[in-house]
Amino acid sequence: MNEILKLNPNGTVTLCARKTCCPIMEDLGGGMVKITDDDGSSIVITKEQASLLGAGIEALNEKDLQLLNE
Repeated sequence: MNEILKLNPNGTVTLCARKTCCPIMEDLGGGMVKITDDDGSSIVITKEQASLLGAGIEALNEKDLQLLNE
């Protein structure tokens, strides 16, 4: 597993790029995941949507990228 990801004994995954305050991802079954942030707030999204998070960050970082709405 990637060094910034930690598989926890309860089956959740800690997404940590730093040593403190890391979001936690939990598989809810049925193709859904829950991501809980450092403040305890959470979102529930599909695994397909979660798989797009990295690409979303890349898009936000691209100054010249124009996103098109369908």
